[in-house]
Amino acid sequence: MGSGDMNWVLTTLIVLVSTAAGPVALGGQAVSIVVTGRDGQPAAGVALYLPDVRTPTTLPPVVVDQRGEAFVPVVSIVSVGTEVQFTNSDRTSHHVYSFSRPNNFELPLYKGNGRLSSRFAHEGVVVLGCNIHDSMLGYVLVVESTRLGITGPDGRLTLAEVPAGRHSVRAWAPGLDRENPPEIGIVEVGDVAPVQVSFQLASTSAVPAPKKRGSLAGSDY
Repeated sequence: MGSGDMNWVLTTLIVLVSTAAGPVALGGQAVSIVVTGRDGQPAAGVALYLPDVRTPTTLPPVVVDQRGEAFVPVVSIVSVGTEVQFTNSDRTSHHVYSFSRPNNFELPLYKGNGRLSSRFAHEGVVVLGCNIHDSMLGYVLVVESTRLGITGPDGRLTLAEVPAGRHSVRAWAPGLDRENPPEIGIVEVGDVAPVQVSFQLASTSAVPAPKKRGSLAGSDY
């Protein structure tokens, strides 16, 4: 299950949560989360976040590239207001847009080493499309949390400086509820003993094909 192949059906995940050994960091402990699919294989490209951790901070920009006429990565996650930079590594032009209200936006046609940016002020899933290439489909999950990230090829995500206490862990991938990403478990920070949390999610549909774009007006895509 590669990070670029998001057409899998997400049914069951197992999350292994453990606080890192060693001294506690200034803002809390590092928390490592490993996500696997029902087949036991690593689940790459899953967005994870702790919704109750909203420490005031300025997060670095998140980059969404366009490479091989595809959004790379397919799924990104950002905190509200964080800059999202759209780069173009293709030789062809791209015209990025989204009908996902209230975060709908449109970037003008550009190519080469172009780098345009946008900021999203509201929580939710922003579905990305390209006015030039109808097959291109990507997602940006916008959350209030400041402890967030995407699982790597090994299905692992490490969150730094997580405050002590009980924290909900939420997950999102294409096919899951865009309005309310499911809670997959609770992590206890402050106890050095490893914790294993297992859970089951209802079956989800495969990623839908992008709609043909006619006009930005009057669509809720």
